[in-house]
Amino acid sequence: MNEQKEQSLQESRETVSPGYLEVIGIVLVIALGLLFAYDRFLVPKVKVADLKGYLQEQKTLLAAGTITEDQWKRNLDTLEQVFQEQPSHHLIILKDVALHHDPETEIKLK
Repeated sequence: MNEQKEQSLQESRETVSPGYLEVIGIVLVIALGLLFAYDRFLVPKVKVADLKGYLQEQKTLLAAGTITEDQWKRNLDTLEQVFQEQPSHHLIILKDVALHHDPETEIKLK
């Protein structure tokens, strides 16, 4: 009877621990999650803006009489809003400064 009690106590004390494959799987999931979050939210992303071209276009439209001065000012306010809406980890450089860029990274100025 004592042996049965001791054996049942030993069985209840034994704990189940994850095997090597489970540990490796958990570590991989955590590492991949951290890499994704780091790339998505912390790494600076470089964006390109053609500010000179946009301003030249606006000046041409204003000189031609296509837009009024009030519309020109609103367009500049819209431009400022586009820059402020960019996430804080985005770095914006001028197209004139960039030697080569991916067209997908260009900010479309309207």
